[in-house]
Amino acid sequence: MQPDIGVITNPNSKKNWNHGNRRASLERAVGSRGIVVETPDLQALPDAVDKLLAAGCKYWVCDGGDGTLHWIVNTGYHQLRKRNPQTAVTELELPTIVPTNGGTVDFVARKAGLRGNAESIIERLRAQLDRGQTPITVEVDTCRVHNPEGEVNFDRIGLAAAIGGVASKFFDHYYQLPKSRGAAEIAGVIGSAACGAIVGSLNPSLRRMFPRKLQEYAEDFFRPTHARVEVDGKPIGGQAYMSLQVGAIDINLAGVVRCFRHAKAGGSLHFQALSTTPLGVVANVPSLVLGAPIIGRHVFDDRALEVSIVATANDLLMPVIDGEQFDAQSRLSLSLGPRLKIPQLPRPSPN
Repeated sequence: MQPDIGVITNPNSKKNWNHGNRRASLERAVGSRGIVVETPDLQALPDAVDKLLAAGCKYWVCDGGDGTLHWIVNTGYHQLRKRNPQTAVTELELPTIVPTNGGTVDFVARKAGLRGNAESIIERLRAQLDRGQTPITVEVDTCRVHNPEGEVNFDRIGLAAAIGGVASKFFDHYYQLPKSRGAAEIAGVIGSAACGAIVGSLNPSLRRMFPRKLQEYAEDFFRPTHARVEVDGKPIGGQAYMSLQVGAIDINLAGVVRCFRHAKAGGSLHFQALSTTPLGVVANVPSLVLGAPIIGRHVFDDRALEVSIVATANDLLMPVIDGEQFDAQSRLSLSLGPRLKIPQLPRPSPN
C-alpha cells in the first residue's frame, strides 16, 4: 500500500520534550497508512520532505507547534520550487497540511477547527481513508514575504507576519519569558508595555514615582520602524511606523489578540501600518482584543495584494513570520503565496 500520510515529528518542540517514545506512538497511530520521519534539527527537514514527496504522501502531519508547521511548510515550498522553477508561486500545489495541537498558540489548528493531539488527529484521518473517504478540506491563503534585492536570498511563506514596530518587538519580549507561555503571558507583555507608555507620558515629577525599568521597557517596545511603504503601487502616509504587520488569514492568538479581519474571506492580504505615538498604540489595544478597525490619523488598515516596504534612516525591518524570528532585512515585498489545504477532521459524536 502506498503511504497516504507522512508524519514529520520534531522531538525538540515544546510539546514533545517529555515524550521519549514519540516516534513509536505516532507509528502506531498511522499504521500501514503512512510513514513517520523524525527531524532532530532544521538541517534534517529537506531530506524529510523529499522522502515524503518521493513516497507520494498526500497528507503531511506536522507534529509540533506553529513553528514546526512553519518550517515544514516552507521546506516543502522551497523543494517544490526547485522541482517546478517555471511554476508561479501562487500556482504551487503543496500536499494537504495537517496541523496538530499542543504548541503555545496553535492558531493554524484553531483556524481549521482541528482539535485533539497528534495521535487522535492521525487516527481520524486514517479512519476516513480506510473507509475510502476523501477528507473535506478548507483552503487558506498564505503570504509570501521576500527580499527581492537582498544579498542573502530571503523568501518565505506564512499566514501572518510582523514586519516592524511593536508587532516585531512583542516577540522579542515574549520570547524572553520562561518556556511556559500562553494567554496570560501574551496579556502580560501587552499590559507592561501599555503601563510603561502611560507612565512615559506623565510629567517628570510624576514619572519619578514609577520604576525606571518600566519606562525603559516601553521605550524599547515602542521604538518605531522607519520605512517607505507602498500598497498596490501607491505610497501611504508616514515615515516612522509604530507597527507594520500583515495577515493572510484572520488570527486569534490564544483568545487575547484578534486581527486581520479583512483576510477572513480570502483572496487578498490584510495589511496594517500605524504611524502614531505610544499612547496611540495603547488606544488601539481594545481594537486588537476585539478584532476591530485600528483608529488614528495615519493608519492603513485594509486589503492589499502587493506591499513594498523599504527601510529608511539606517533602520532595518525585523520580520517575524508565524512566530518565527528572522534576520533583519533592508526591504521586503509582501504578496499572496500558494494556498494551503487543511483537512477538517471532526471528533466522533459520543454514543
